[in-house]
Amino acid sequence: MWSFGGFSVGLSLRLEPFKNTVFAGGGNRCWWQAGLITRFAEKGIRLPPNLMGTSAGAAIAAAYIVHRIPEALDACIKLYRQNDSNVRWEKLRQLKMEFAHRQIYPAWIESIIRDADLETIKKSTARLTVAVTHPARLVGTTLSICMATAAYLVDKKLWHSIHPQLPKYLGLRQGFYPLHEQTSLQACRALLCAAAAAPPLMPPVKIQGLDAFDGGYSDNAPIAARTAATDKETFILLTRHYPERNPLFIQEGRTYLQPSRPVPVSTWDCTAKASVMDAFTLGYEDADRLQWG
Repeated sequence: MWSFGGFSVGLSLRLEPFKNTVFAGGGNRCWWQAGLITRFAEKGIRLPPNLMGTSAGAAIAAAYIVHRIPEALDACIKLYRQNDSNVRWEKLRQLKMEFAHRQIYPAWIESIIRDADLETIKKSTARLTVAVTHPARLVGTTLSICMATAAYLVDKKLWHSIHPQLPKYLGLRQGFYPLHEQTSLQACRALLCAAAAAPPLMPPVKIQGLDAFDGGYSDNAPIAARTAATDKETFILLTRHYPERNPLFIQEGRTYLQPSRPVPVSTWDCTAKASVMDAFTLGYEDADRLQWG
């Protein structure tokens, strides 16, 4: 039983009816997803094979495909321990503001997607589609990023919607790119970096000639094609905690699983203070709270 809001809620989940698994973004909160699916694997529970993801959620999904979640966790902890500050203060002497994420995130992606992995990705029965955000056509990249940031803050502070509509009205465009269709290891890594490129922490990345940045700016839980039929086949792993909702809930036909409480980690901290292991442990424990029917 899962204790929620003072009440014990019996949860029952079957993954067989689903075809799609969505990994929401969320920076370090995505280690909750990693803990969850690690425990699923130990129980012999396989995810629906069509994966979609953005930001760090896409990276966790990629680590799942190449069977490297433990190594990804170890690499993250090691990279953070070696980093004293989120800001490269020495760059201020050159009148530049640079964040450590610019070096740490690509290094982490390289620890996940290694030299022999392109063939593994292409042959895997699990297929990952990575979501990015493209600029609005009429205003260019810089203004699009400003609009995207404003839309993100409005949604986070005021509306608390899972799938925001404001970015679309501002002209921001989602791009969906299958990881297995990338032609090189470098292209795979670039795509995963683009999906998490949240300016000013990380700059946009060129994907097929277009500027691309964090897919969470357009939809933090991206779904490539929405129909009544595909909605019923879609299982979404959130990373934000919505206290007004049950841990397992259905909305517009889609099934969502959220953390049992706020994930105990700073979203963007990439220093030794970041409690990524606590986030992983919460996901691992939440997997044991589920009842399977």
